[in-house]
Amino acid sequence: MDERYGVDIIYLDYRKAFDSVNYTKLIEKMIIAKIDSAVIKWIAVFLEGRRMRVKVRFDFSDWVLVLSRVPQGSVLGPLLFLLDLV
Repeated sequence: MDERYGVDIIYLDYRKAFDSVNYTKLIEKMIIAKIDSAVIKWIAVFLEGRRMRVKVRFDFSDWVLVLSRVPQGSVLGPLLFLLDLV
């Protein structure tokens, strides 16, 4: 900047990207990539039927089904997101 060159900045927001992963297509891509069937089954169980609830002080909300396909905040989430991009 001292030499008067321009500076370009790109902001990327991936918060909603994890919600856009199609579970069925992700499993199909793993099958095509010849990933071990035991790993595919483990990931399928990890992704399907996920529920969550919120705790505020000492009270909990009711359990609700999580609609996003890849859990945010997990270690496996970014890997599955990248697999979906391939």
